[in-house]
Amino acid sequence: MDSLLENVLSKSTVLLVEDETRLRKNFKKVLKLWVKKVIEAGDGAIALEYFDKYRPDILITDIKMPSMNGLELIHAIRQTDKNVPIVVTSAYADQAFLLESIKLSLVEYLIKPVQEESLSKVLEACAKILLENQPKCLKIANYGYYDFQNKLFVTEVGRENIKLTPKEAELIELLLKYRGNLLTKQEIEDHLYIYEEAPPSALKNLVFKLRKKLNCELIETVSRLGYRIA
Repeated sequence: MDSLLENVLSKSTVLLVEDETRLRKNFKKVLKLWVKKVIEAGDGAIALEYFDKYRPDILITDIKMPSMNGLELIHAIRQTDKNVPIVVTSAYADQAFLLESIKLSLVEYLIKPVQEESLSKVLEACAKILLENQPKCLKIANYGYYDFQNKLFVTEVGRENIKLTPKEAELIELLLKYRGNLLTKQEIEDHLYIYEEAPPSALKNLVFKLRKKLNCELIETVSRLGYRIA
């Protein structure tokens, strides 16, 4: 797989929906070799709640599940999100679902047990979609522009290019992903420090240094609860 696509996957979150606990746990272990975070759900209803709450980059779902099946879940998600890559897994080929899935813009329909080679190809296809959907540059109110590709903040006044560290860029991109919404300190730390033990002041110091570097109040503190970008 191309290194650029591997990098896209390494920063991605997958919502994995599977009602068989053992199968879900094993699948999660494999996915963790490719992606940053895997959120688990045991049925469609919970998965829909998690999708609205966490806004994952990729959805992988079984078809037959309690509460809400995979088809119902995908229909509900497509009402609000036309672009998120969706992969369906099933123990058998369902012809009716295959016909219906054409209208749902699925990346792939995989038969369980999913083979490693098939999964690799599917995740590569998902990464390409994420890369295509990623904005190249985004204007942020009167503060300036954020350049996703080069990890730069371009100021509105003077057009100064400010290079960001990987962690600073990750923070801004996370807040932009949920733009207008409050992210608690715990939610941000769960994303930024998933592979490391962060000291209590790590996030506070990161925000302080970033504000100083950008010389603006782009990142808003919300009642000591967390942060957001309006």
